[in-house]
Amino acid sequence: MDIDDYKNIIAEVVDFEIEMSTLVQSRKTLLELKEKREILLEMKKDVAEDIRSIELEYLKRRCNIRSQFEDEETSRLTKFFSRSSSPSQMRARAMRHLESERNTKLEAYEEIKFTTEDLIEQIEDVMVEVYTSMKNILGNVEIEMERSPT
Repeated sequence: MDIDDYKNIIAEVVDFEIEMSTLVQSRKTLLELKEKREILLEMKKDVAEDIRSIELEYLKRRCNIRSQFEDEETSRLTKFFSRSSSPSQMRARAMRHLESERNTKLEAYEEIKFTTEDLIEQIEDVMVEVYTSMKNILGNVEIEMERSPT
């Protein structure tokens, strides 16, 4: 999934009003919070998968660069055309560029991952408050609450 898609999902999840004045409103709020938490948990898995994909693609491209320059180092024609830079310098430049590109991509996904984890934690904190509010409305009745495995 694209970074903008993740940002749109986060914007939808954050756009939310909490109503706890009555038991019905508290229950409705609780159900909506659970739904939003599930969306974020699924998104957290997707982001982790995307990060792994970026890392895998980086490793593949790195291997391609290495093999490309190993072949070029043995080629006399390549040495002739690349008089200004040695093949090892060209390989180092290509590797630095690739690493910079990877780091830029990963930074955006890591930010989404951090935001998602933070939102899950905040939603769970609000869920505790809603449960407490419902418990106060009902008296001392035990209400079962589920927390996400983090």
